[in-house]
Amino acid sequence: MLRRIYCLKFSRNRALYQKLYNVLGFCPSRLSLYEIALTHHSYKHNHRKVDKQNNNERLEFLGDSVLGFIVAEKLYNLFPYKNEGFLTEMRSKVVSRQKLNYLGKKMGLQQLIKFDKVLAYNNTFMETICGNALEALIGAIYLDKGFKFTQHFILNKMIGLHIDIKALVEDELSYKARLVKWGQKERKKVNFVIKNMEMVNKRKLYEVAIMVDEEEVMVTRNHSKKIAEEQASERLCVLMSI
Repeated sequence: MLRRIYCLKFSRNRALYQKLYNVLGFCPSRLSLYEIALTHHSYKHNHRKVDKQNNNERLEFLGDSVLGFIVAEKLYNLFPYKNEGFLTEMRSKVVSRQKLNYLGKKMGLQQLIKFDKVLAYNNTFMETICGNALEALIGAIYLDKGFKFTQHFILNKMIGLHIDIKALVEDELSYKARLVKWGQKERKKVNFVIKNMEMVNKRKLYEVAIMVDEEEVMVTRNHSKKIAEEQASERLCVLMSI
């Protein structure tokens, strides 16, 4: 209690502590982790003193793994008679990019993230930045507070407040999942292949192709491989009325 009062009222970083407290419901112990979690790699273009490693990519990787495990355990206990396929699909629904972007925006992360302001006009970037930062924050919480605290935060502050897991059972997973299900039903072999990867403005740009029975039927390019697969799947589903 005393530490929280000090952080919120007297610390030289009290403004940041207050913003994080409003979003997370607690005061961080290792504030630097959360600053990194909210720093996109593009921010260094605005501030040359920002070290290239002081961005949220590594924390995003860690947070993605922690989130996936905690959600998997929750689903395993919530649906004791469901098979592995069902649990995998449900986990994908809960931690989908769309859901994480929604949660990040709902929690108000967009106002806290540091990034190159030129990207504010990039709709694709702005749609994904909150979800990525949310995963990075989970990584920061895990390193700062430990597993049990992070588990409680995810299940009660995130999923418990904003996601109805049981309602997701009836929802469509994604266009990619819809396309894969169509392939299984029609006995078609559906694969996603990276045709090419190049560096554009120091960022990876993926060219992803959908192959149906070894025939290339759709190609999309995006800086995110997952987004490219989803966009290609959506276009093909619309084209084929799947």
